[in-house]
Amino acid sequence: MSDTSVRAAIEQMEAWLADANWIPNVEVLAQWDAEFQASLARAEKGPGWVDLVARAMAAGRQVEDRTVLFVELRDQLRKEIEAHERGSRALKGYEANSR
Repeated sequence: MSDTSVRAAIEQMEAWLADANWIPNVEVLAQWDAEFQASLARAEKGPGWVDLVARAMAAGRQVEDRTVLFVELRDQLRKEIEAHERGSRALKGYEANSR
């Protein structure tokens, strides 16, 4: 087995990461990871392997950066939902007291 399948998996991840509108799908990523790990196990690790490893590491850093962004967005959404819930409770309390 050559490094071709490893290269293809890395190129797929790079394409996803290059798409600003890409929203990760857990199932797709799990399948990608299983295929990537299998490809790694079968790879010959011949000429160009060091470059593939560097590309994979760069993609990994981009995934980590994107993960941080998604966590920040999730936390922001949680705060907004909590604020809306507090507002709803306050309105209900106000309505009950104004009767």
